[in-house]
Amino acid sequence: MVDKEVFLESTADVVLGIIIALPVSYLCLVVTQKLGFTLMGISITQTIVFTIVAFLRKYAVRLWFKNKNAGS
Repeated sequence: MVDKEVFLESTADVVLGIIIALPVSYLCLVVTQKLGFTLMGISITQTIVFTIVAFLRKYAVRLWFKNKNAGS
C-alpha cells in the first residue's frame, strides 16, 4: 500500500524541483558565460549550485510537511 503523505511530500518536492531548475539553470549559464568559464567550469558550478539548491529545497519541504503533520 502507498503511504499517501510520503507520496504527497515526494510529489511536492519533485514539482518544486522542476519549477526551480529552469531559472536556476538559466541564471547559472548566463553568469558563467559572462565570466568566461570553460565547459568544465560551467559543469562544476552548476553541480555545486544545484546541490545547494536541492538541499535547501528538500529541507524546506520536509520542514513544511513535518510542521503540517504536527498541527494535525
